[in-house]
Amino acid sequence: MQKVHSSRPGGLWLVTGSAILWGTIGVATQAIYNSDNTSSLFINLARMLIATPVLLAACWRVVGPPMFHIRRRDLLIMLLTGTLLATSHAAYFAAIRYTGVTIATLLTICIAPVVVTGGSVLLKLERLTAKVMIALVCALIGSVLLVGFHAPESTGYDLPLGTLFSLVAAVTYASMIIGGRFLAAGYHPLQVTTISFAAGAVVLILVNLVAGTVAVHSTQGWLLLLYLGLVPTALAYWLFQMGLRSVSATAASIVSMLDPLVAALLAWALFGETLAATGIAGAALLILSIFLLSVDRRRARQA
Repeated sequence: MQKVHSSRPGGLWLVTGSAILWGTIGVATQAIYNSDNTSSLFINLARMLIATPVLLAACWRVVGPPMFHIRRRDLLIMLLTGTLLATSHAAYFAAIRYTGVTIATLLTICIAPVVVTGGSVLLKLERLTAKVMIALVCALIGSVLLVGFHAPESTGYDLPLGTLFSLVAAVTYASMIIGGRFLAAGYHPLQVTTISFAAGAVVLILVNLVAGTVAVHSTQGWLLLLYLGLVPTALAYWLFQMGLRSVSATAASIVSMLDPLVAALLAWALFGETLAATGIAGAALLILSIFLLSVDRRRARQA
C-alpha cells in the first residue's frame, strides 16, 4: 500500500460539500424527465460514462504512473466498491418503481447510516462516541420529518418488493462507504474514485444491455447529463473520498443525509414545492447533527 496520507481537519466539510452536490441530482434529473424520453438506468449509465474518463485524466495528471501501483487485495476492494455503487443506484430506482419516491428515499437514507455504524464497529474501523450517536439519532429523526411518510396511493406498487430493493440499496451504499474508508488512508482519492467508477460503469453497461434501455435526449437533456456526470458525480465523489481520509465512515454516512435537505430546498426554490413545518424541523435536526459532528471532531483533535 502507498504512503498513508495525513488527516485533514476539513474532511467533514468536504463530505458536506459532496452531500450538497448530490442534493442537486434530483432537480436535474426531474428536468431531464420533463423534456426527454429516457430512463433512470440510462441516466445513471451516462453519469458514470461521463465521469470516468474525466476522473481518469485527472488521476493521471495528479498521481501519474503510480496510479496503477495498487495491491491486488485493494484493487479488488476498489472494483467491489464500484460494483456496489452501481448496484445501489439500480436498486434505489427499482425501489422507487415499487414503493414511490418517499418510502424508497426514507428507507434507503435511514438504513444506510445504521448499517455503516454497525459494520464499522464490527470491523473495528472506528470507535463510537456519545456525540456521534446523538448526531445519528438526530439525523435519522430529521430525515423522517423532512421526507415524511405517506403510504403509496397507486395500486401498481408492490411494497414488499420495493422494501427489499430499498434494503439492497441501503446495504450496498453502506458497504461502499466502509470500503472507501478502508482504502482512504493508503491511496489518493482520485485512484479510489476512478477505479471504482470504471467498475461501476461496466456493471451499468451490462444492466442497460439486459434491460434493453432506449433513450432520446435533446440538447438541453445532454447538457444536464453532462452536468450530472461532472459535478454531482465526478466532483462530488472525489470530494467524498477526500473527506473519508480524515472522517469516520459513520460520520460520513450521517453527513450524506443532507442530500434530501438540499433536494427539498431546491424543489421549493425552483419548482414551488411546499416545505411543511415538520420538514423545517427535520432540516434543523439535520443541521444540528452536522454541528455535533464538527464539535466532536474538534475535541478529538485537541485530545
